Amino acid sequence: MDRLNPTSSQARTAARFLLILAALVCGVGMLGPFQGVENHLIEPDKAAHFTAFYGLTLLMFSAFPNRRRLDLAVLAIAVGSAIEILQAVTGRDGEIGDLVADAAGALAVYAPVWLEWARQPRVERRRGPELPGAARAREPA
Repeated sequence: MDRLNPTSSQARTAARFLLILAALVCGVGMLGPFQGVENHLIEPDKAAHFTAFYGLTLLMFSAFPNRRRLDLAVLAIAVGSAIEILQAVTGRDGEIGDLVADAAGALAVYAPVWLEWARQPRVERRRGPELPGAARAREPA
């Protein structure tokens, strides 16, 4: 039985499906009439926000592997901001603490990516990854 390659088209499609499903569940839970339902799933409200945005950001990274990771993490934080604003507008409690928990969840996924980038020598960071065709062009004939 073949294992699912994380960079394959099937893996991206599965991750995108799961991302849409998770976003719908989170959206209904955070914006619907179910105030406090997350307390029955994960006790502290902030832990629920952290976990939700950690999972959503991780799915975003898997669903869109060719996008910049920082852009995806910022997008997740922007979605968290929009949710908190919508909660305040719809009469629910929009809290800065929830936004901080959302951002912490998104950045917890991005942190290992940033650490790996920071560990690279400066020359590699500036030059970027070598393309196979470019490496052959530099070789003497």
